[in-house]
Amino acid sequence: MTPDPPTVSVVIPCRNERGYICGCIEALLHGNMPTFEIIAVDGCSTDGTAQAISLLAERDSRVRLLNNPGLTTPAALNLGISKAQGEFIAILGAHSQPATDWLQRNLMVLEQNPHAVGVGGVLDTIGDSRTGRVGAAVLRSRFGVGNARFRIGGRAGIVDTIVFGCYRRSAFRYGLFDLDLATNQDDEFNTRLRAQGEQLFFNPSIRCRYYSRASWSGLVRQYWRYGRFKPAVFQKAGAVGSPRQLVPAAWVLFLALAASLGPAVPVLGFLSVAVCVVYLCLGLSAAFSSRGLEISERLLFVAVAASLHVAYGLGTWYGAFATFLQPDRFSSAAQTKR
Repeated sequence: MTPDPPTVSVVIPCRNERGYICGCIEALLHGNMPTFEIIAVDGCSTDGTAQAISLLAERDSRVRLLNNPGLTTPAALNLGISKAQGEFIAILGAHSQPATDWLQRNLMVLEQNPHAVGVGGVLDTIGDSRTGRVGAAVLRSRFGVGNARFRIGGRAGIVDTIVFGCYRRSAFRYGLFDLDLATNQDDEFNTRLRAQGEQLFFNPSIRCRYYSRASWSGLVRQYWRYGRFKPAVFQKAGAVGSPRQLVPAAWVLFLALAASLGPAVPVLGFLSVAVCVVYLCLGLSAAFSSRGLEISERLLFVAVAASLHVAYGLGTWYGAFATFLQPDRFSSAAQTKR
């Protein structure tokens, strides 16, 4: 007798994720979905990540380990998809821990929405350090991320993007993930699907925990990169995925104009101060309504949120100039050399 083919293949790109990858894989293995496979694609880790995955693979045949000499996330995703046997392809990050019914919920929502080519749910962002807890609270708030339903939840329905999505195989007839985008490759892929008339569906019953970066500098670098690659996504897609993605860049531009022109134009100076006071009040309101934070962490909330907004906005402006003046700056080869 031959084993049943996997219903779904879960592709997990990773590199130097020894502290998180086992928890991610074990969360899937402890679920009650019988026929699936896990394809962990390791980018030449130096911290024992591949060895940890190999031990899990020895204990459970549903786990497979692939080596990713291309190092980048899109290269890992494409390699995993090319080796996947499942009827459906699900994407996970190593920093995540899916709920025990994550796979079943994804497949159930796909079955209920036959016109959707991909589905996704909520990232329940958490932190395992003081800064990580604050960062997680920022990323769960409207003040921090606007109306991104995959962050803050909301009603089920068609959305502009999904994170850690589960896709029908037919989604990949439009191509795989863009190797030029070391970051935001999933955003570009989802935008490309929508440009082809395909639907992406969000359902809040699909839950996945996600560990925020533990350090302030790690969070800032992460959001700088998100912003930096966003203009390349816009350029490739020929459209802006969502207006919220432009808000941080607009905020940075406002702050720059206020700082440079405010002293010479009293009205602009007064307006700038008023807007900043409103920003501070909104941030404090979000901080004190966030769950699970100590008083000192609530005060830190606004500073962390402001740094992420500015990092994302500055990254977007930098990316805009780099995309149009030096397009090759965003190639995977260039990123690997760095």
